[in-house]
Amino acid sequence: MGDDNSYDIRTILTQMREEYWQALAEEESEAKEMLECLVFTLGGKRYAFETHYASEVIRVPKLVRVPAVQSLIRGIFNLRGEITAAIDIRPMLGLPQPEIGATGRILVVRGENFATGILAEAAHGVQGLSFENFEPIAAGSGIKAQFLRGHFNVEDGKVILIDMETLLADPELLAGEA
Repeated sequence: MGDDNSYDIRTILTQMREEYWQALAEEESEAKEMLECLVFTLGGKRYAFETHYASEVIRVPKLVRVPAVQSLIRGIFNLRGEITAAIDIRPMLGLPQPEIGATGRILVVRGENFATGILAEAAHGVQGLSFENFEPIAAGSGIKAQFLRGHFNVEDGKVILIDMETLLADPELLAGEA
């Protein structure tokens, strides 16, 4: 005699388990590949580089000018006992150079052989940028593309990704190479 209102607890638990694992599999497949970046303003536009190059972000201290160095080096400053150069990379990127105001920051970056400070008009913090919204730099775009990897299209505009490894390896940044 069959009872239509009866239920099998094993069948119900099996269905619940399958639904749970299916939901987890869907979440994993929807996970986006993100790049954690420090976002900042240069020449009025938003730029970024990977956080593993960033050491810290500080207010612009008093810079001491150094004679006979490239014009990119705006001065040096004492970073907790370590003399560090403050560089302005905007000319390398072909950007305008508005005055660095009260929101100005120095982004201390560490390359393979040295640390330096990059002058920025503002720092916006660390953001996870999705590769889903990434577009590489188009050939012939008319900008100095050797230091750029591409851009992310985000809700409030575009964030341009700097190729920090190439930028820090450029001989123009090394003191005494002028």
